[in-house]
Amino acid sequence: MKVVASLILVLASSFLVVSPAAASRSDDLVLLSTVFGELHFVRRLCEPVREQDYWRERMKQLVALEKPTARERRRLVEGFNKGYNNAQGQFSACTAQAELFSINRAERGEAIVLRLGGAPSR
Repeated sequence: MKVVASLILVLASSFLVVSPAAASRSDDLVLLSTVFGELHFVRRLCEPVREQDYWRERMKQLVALEKPTARERRRLVEGFNKGYNNAQGQFSACTAQAELFSINRAERGEAIVLRLGGAPSR
């Protein structure tokens, strides 16, 4: 889960960077929220003790750092819930496919963070 760890380390410092296109940034934040929701479900499925609320807490940090308007906050929460429900619909047990899914989603999240202006921490 090196990719997951890298994504986590990048998140804390990456959200304060302002990208040129506010709408694009907003869409990227919603996509990242969706990834957090997917990871929240799958990682809890595969590592229930270690990752109980890890991704939900990351989501809370994202909202706290961004200080979104009520409309933007609603979009972020909807993205998180959409991701959670998507993953829940795909996996009922921690399988090799679920693990691969979480790796792929973490890589997607890292790409979004980089697009938002974060630098990888490896």
